[in-house]
Amino acid sequence: MAKQLPNSVLGMLIVDVNQDSWQTTEQFKIPAQNPLAAIDKLLSFLGQSSQLSFAKDVQPWLGTELAIAFLDNPERKVEVTFAALSAVSDHQQFEAFIKKLKGLDLPKPTERLYRNVKIWEWQLQDTDISEPEESPQALPSKAVKSPNLKRLQAPIANHSAQDPQEKPHHSDTGADNIPKFPEIGFKRLAIAKLPSGVAVIASDQQAIQQMIDLATANSPEQLASKPEEALPSLADNQLFLRSLNNPLWNRSLIAGYGDFKNIGQLWEALATEIPETTEIPGFSREEYIQGLKYTLSQYNSVDLFTWITPKGIRSQSNSYFSEVRSPQPKDTQTRDRLLSFLPSNVYGAITSRNLNRQWQWFVEESKLQPSYKILIEGFRMLAPLIVGSGLDIDLEKDVISWIDGEYALVLFPSDRAPFKEIGVDLTVGALIRTSKPEAANATLNKLTKYLTKVGKNFIQVKKRQVGTTLLTSFEFPDNRELGKTQSIFAYGWRDRQTLLLTLGASTASAFIPIPKPALAESEDFRDAIADMPQPNFGYFYLNANAIAKQVAKFLSSEFLPNIDAPNSDNPSKPSELPEPIQRAINKLGGAVFVYSETSDRFQSDFFLGIKH
Repeated sequence: MAKQLPNSVLGMLIVDVNQDSWQTTEQFKIPAQNPLAAIDKLLSFLGQSSQLSFAKDVQPWLGTELAIAFLDNPERKVEVTFAALSAVSDHQQFEAFIKKLKGLDLPKPTERLYRNVKIWEWQLQDTDISEPEESPQALPSKAVKSPNLKRLQAPIANHSAQDPQEKPHHSDTGADNIPKFPEIGFKRLAIAKLPSGVAVIASDQQAIQQMIDLATANSPEQLASKPEEALPSLADNQLFLRSLNNPLWNRSLIAGYGDFKNIGQLWEALATEIPETTEIPGFSREEYIQGLKYTLSQYNSVDLFTWITPKGIRSQSNSYFSEVRSPQPKDTQTRDRLLSFLPSNVYGAITSRNLNRQWQWFVEESKLQPSYKILIEGFRMLAPLIVGSGLDIDLEKDVISWIDGEYALVLFPSDRAPFKEIGVDLTVGALIRTSKPEAANATLNKLTKYLTKVGKNFIQVKKRQVGTTLLTSFEFPDNRELGKTQSIFAYGWRDRQTLLLTLGASTASAFIPIPKPALAESEDFRDAIADMPQPNFGYFYLNANAIAKQVAKFLSSEFLPNIDAPNSDNPSKPSELPEPIQRAINKLGGAVFVYSETSDRFQSDFFLGIKH
């Protein structure tokens, strides 16, 4: 497919549409489903029925791979053209598809010959943009509005047309200062079969003409007579070949590639839509161009791979540096120590290390990449509001500076959660390793004194013992029992360098002494991180099974309150989920996102566990 595409392509996805390749899902007792048939079912489920069936009208002539390419439009610089390509396995079925498409209740297509290749084009939306002059061979037909046009376009993003003569209006509001995204939409639909036998469906006939020009210039006859007029294709691009030669490419059901330089040219064309000055940090025209040039100087291409493993779904994305960097200094400190101190029954957990170093990196990077300024300056603007005017704490100097070791934040259920009485068993806990416990205690003492002074009429500061850990607990009167108090927040030192913070003192028992089992011992978590690169920047872990159950229960109680007939006469008993939904949820395991860096790339990895 790469030989059919110009070297200027912005990006490309390859989808394996061979049903045999999807047999791997049967190991999870999930019937193998052709992706095109799945699209039909999804559209039907969403009520977006179409006059065409992907499974019945497209699949019969489709090859084993479907390429989805994104190209810039040479005549409209800020418009992205979409093109889908596949080898035609059955030419009669392809002709039947064209015949059916022409027979639908749609505007009559325009047929034209371009270099002896017939192109059919349908005008799906009215447009004020002037068309290129048609060739003498074109067979024009007047576009008419169709009452059923929306049915064909239902699954396609519909973008309202904008008068090209109207100059953009910039105000001082934030919405007007945000750069506009390139327009991606279907105003037209063009179809052709290239000389190579590859079918192309594109959002503009200009994209097809580019491919025909490429095929003509690189034909054996043309190369023999005029080799100097050969045009570079994507297959000649060394950056693309690096991704293509990755062993994961052939293993993947979905693989992708993107070119930062080509994408950058498109985004640079958007600079005229950005105001010269703006109140939003990092989003003026000059800063936008500065940040864009910096990004393009740092990276040259990106790729994506998604495949099935015996344990679930894996995905990996690599953003390659323009120049190989020096190896990072070897970190000899113990990693992932806190995983053994976290409870296994969590909804989600974020673990990483050295927040102080990460923050300083963002501060320095914002000088080169202005778009980061909105994070840095936004935080500094909100910090006084977070801590309050009477609390003498600088979040950067008095908090972030001493978080120089591992840290972990977990969201987990607990029957001791401070809001359990109102039906919320959700609570939050954090563990922080620091080499500066004195600095941490100084900040915590400031906080304690402030809350004691400000909330002296309703907040009480008490000491609570949980295991061997002494906690400082902030409590308020419990209206259910006279003289009793309810802890809302607590902190204490699990050991000399590990600070524990929890919502409610009693929930600290989930961390103390050592959870049994701990998150590090959880089968779902171990499966999720087993294949992840080491070292990395930490884990963003989600218990997909537990989260899906909570979401399904909420939706069923809100929208299907009487879904379970046996319990319909007992509203106090929670209704059970329908069996098909319950079975699907039970197959889910843990999901994790991991980021890492080597000398040649920044890597993002994802895993979703699926149980047999």
